[in-house]
Amino acid sequence: MNASSRAAGAVPEPVPLGCPALYERGFDAAAGRLAAPGGPALRPVTLNGGLRAWAATEPALARGILTDPRLTNDIAEVGTPVQGFPDRRYPEDFFAHAPQLLSASGERHRRLRRIVAPYFSAAAVASMAARLRCGTARIIEDLADRDRIDIVTDFALPLAGAAVGEILDIPADRRLPAVTAALAASAVDPAAEDAGAAHRAFSRTVLNVIGVARRSTAATPATALLRAQRAGEISSAELAGMIGMLLIGTVDSLTTVVPAGTLMAVRRPDVRHGLSHDTGPTTALTEEILRLNPPFQHTGWRFTREPCRIADVPLPHGAVVVTSLLAANLDPGLWPDPLRADPHRAAPGSHLSFGHGPHYCLGAALGRQLVHSALTGLFGRLPGLGLADTAGELTWHGTCLRRLDSLPADPGGGHRMPPGRVPHSSK
Repeated sequence: MNASSRAAGAVPEPVPLGCPALYERGFDAAAGRLAAPGGPALRPVTLNGGLRAWAATEPALARGILTDPRLTNDIAEVGTPVQGFPDRRYPEDFFAHAPQLLSASGERHRRLRRIVAPYFSAAAVASMAARLRCGTARIIEDLADRDRIDIVTDFALPLAGAAVGEILDIPADRRLPAVTAALAASAVDPAAEDAGAAHRAFSRTVLNVIGVARRSTAATPATALLRAQRAGEISSAELAGMIGMLLIGTVDSLTTVVPAGTLMAVRRPDVRHGLSHDTGPTTALTEEILRLNPPFQHTGWRFTREPCRIADVPLPHGAVVVTSLLAANLDPGLWPDPLRADPHRAAPGSHLSFGHGPHYCLGAALGRQLVHSALTGLFGRLPGLGLADTAGELTWHGTCLRRLDSLPADPGGGHRMPPGRVPHSSK
């Protein structure tokens, strides 16, 4: 930045600040081991519930694991007891056992993906994003009229409801219950007593979505999957699994990234300024927010199909391998000063927050646009937004993801922009 722009105060200097998600809750390995320079590239870890696994934290190795044909996402392909699983079934969750994209590999994965991919094409995403921008603006306008708001319950949850309503054609009065059920199912500890109840409630929600699709004439991923099931192209379990994946993936991503991105902007003047003055398409600043706040901390399980050696570590048949997306995104070799949200990085979109390889997130393009429009819309309308006095110590929860429970905020009093008005960019 030159002296004249600093003097004018157009863009605040970046403020280095610890990313709010610096550790992976659910991993019992010592933080020092995970961060030790020169340590092993593939590290043994223990997940909640007692699952022993291997975690990759370096970007190159993470990409390799996500494309390595010696590994599979489908536990059924292992054929023998999975190494490191406790005596009890682990975890009693959707992503490990429901037949959907994240638990499928090879031709099965390609078959399932082909059915829904047209609904996430560039043209389809542009159309959905345009409609959702209008809904997002209405949600933000409602927030502007309040003295106190909670970014999680008053903004992220309605935004997630609008998104799943658009994607799956869920009626307005059923969106909040669907979002709540998805959040409960994805956040519950597999060893908790209420885990079974949470997953049964989520299963009922999925069945409700299927029921709506049976009566719908709209062209949505849900109706496309239902047609495929009726034609014998997919099973009933795959129908339910795919709809559940779309529901959980959408809800978890938005309710994780939007509050975390809001918190970043509140604490970092340069991020706030960039969001409140942006009027264009998805920007590199949004990519930095996504890099520092991945929707999921680590990928789903991958299993070795055969005894093999990865990063010079011998692994038996059936070993569990995960990639730490956050750790890979903080690699200083690719991102110097990695905790800084720097929109001028050479390759801002090269992070792993949406995965890599065949299982690269189907909704990545839509997610980018929704996060961007949510955060730029929020700070464009409420440039004075700050944490409320009642915020206190913020609490986080989650295993595969790390999500804020609550983010009490003050809309900004006299620092609200008039309705419909967007500040001009100073870029």
